[in-house]
Amino acid sequence: MSSAMKTFFQAFEHNSSLSETGALISQFAETFLVAGPQGAHVVPANAFALALPRRKKQFEEMGCQSTDLISLRETTLGNHYVMAETEWQMTFARGEKFHEEIRVASTFIVYTGNEQPKIVFYLPQHDVMALLKNRGVGA
Repeated sequence: MSSAMKTFFQAFEHNSSLSETGALISQFAETFLVAGPQGAHVVPANAFALALPRRKKQFEEMGCQSTDLISLRETTLGNHYVMAETEWQMTFARGEKFHEEIRVASTFIVYTGNEQPKIVFYLPQHDVMALLKNRGVGA
């Protein structure tokens, strides 16, 4: 993997874990495409920024302690894009008796033609909320 993509996704991991909304949003294009179980839709970065605190709070209420990047595989797509296939480990804990680790995968298309790379496409490989519910984490 290139050091540029490794650095980019380490910053993504850091910004996500610290709720650095501004820094995290700066890693996305002004509008980007999200594809999931309900289909694909265009997301304005400012709308995404408004949703992030709610999502962070929801995960904290479920006991999310960390989300760590555990693998990154990249494929160059032409001169200005990289497909980054990532795997993340989410750790949940509530009290002394509940501890659950869940692995999820996501694919990103990152535009690299500017000074700072930007995510233009995000594809989670799992319905995270359904996965958490099935593992006894979510409501």
